[in-house]
Amino acid sequence: MQDVLDKPRRGDALSAVPAEPPVTVRRRRNNRARWELTARITALSMFCLLLLFPFVWLVSQSLKDTNQYFAVPFEWIPSPFRWENFTDVIFKYEFLHYIGNSLWLALYAVVVNILASSFVAYGFSRFRFPGRNALFMVVLATMMLPGQVMTISLYRFYREIGWIDTFYPLLIPKLFGAAFEIFLFRQFFLSLPREIDEAARIDGCGTLRTWWHIILPQSKPVIIVVAVFTFLGSWRELFGPLIYLTGEENRTLPLGLLYFTSPFGSSLPMLMAAIVISLIPPVVLYALGQKYIDKGVAIAEIK
Repeated sequence: MQDVLDKPRRGDALSAVPAEPPVTVRRRRNNRARWELTARITALSMFCLLLLFPFVWLVSQSLKDTNQYFAVPFEWIPSPFRWENFTDVIFKYEFLHYIGNSLWLALYAVVVNILASSFVAYGFSRFRFPGRNALFMVVLATMMLPGQVMTISLYRFYREIGWIDTFYPLLIPKLFGAAFEIFLFRQFFLSLPREIDEAARIDGCGTLRTWWHIILPQSKPVIIVVAVFTFLGSWRELFGPLIYLTGEENRTLPLGLLYFTSPFGSSLPMLMAAIVISLIPPVVLYALGQKYIDKGVAIAEIK
């Protein structure tokens, strides 16, 4: 009985173990967090390198001549660097003219699409009238109709009124807005309180002044998102210019890229250099508007 009483208990043994100092516990947690952060950065860096691989290949190929382009094994670093590929593309092949056509068409599309789509979306979001939801569904249904379905009828119509080989078939449809951009603007306008419209009406603002002076200034995130999407869509559009533009003077950037390829021969290093030049404006635009794109992604989920 005495031996049992003298035997140390389990709880007494555990209590006899000295506890770790708080500084040691904190240091261990910091080390674990540091290793986790390092692992995440390493994984993200590898993923970014994987995404940048095609762009690095493109730049490498644009600085070679034809023999280096088809060399086996593949050489990542050209020797020598042919910087004249870029100067020849710009000056010899007048690539700046194609860039100018695409640039002003894209800027026109951005401005007109923002104004037209926001105005239509303002009517859908702020006015109540019979059949509003059904009409909005019809607008959204136009996104399901491929543009190629109406190509023949539109081409015949534009040919009869003399618009072939002009920019009018690419400019006039932008005046009516786009279904996806109307949807984005409407969803954003629904999140704005109606009290601001009532306050503007009390101050004497009509419908147009309320839309222009009250609603649009508060819609900066969605405007930037729509501007980026519209610019990129117009910048890389090939089907419309290929159908309606036939002259050399009116060629856009995608049509200019076709200039470097033909059944009788092609200059692939020149083509790679032209593609690199054509990527500069979209990359710069995306970098400038990147912080607003994350906000714009969630606009379609509002309400």
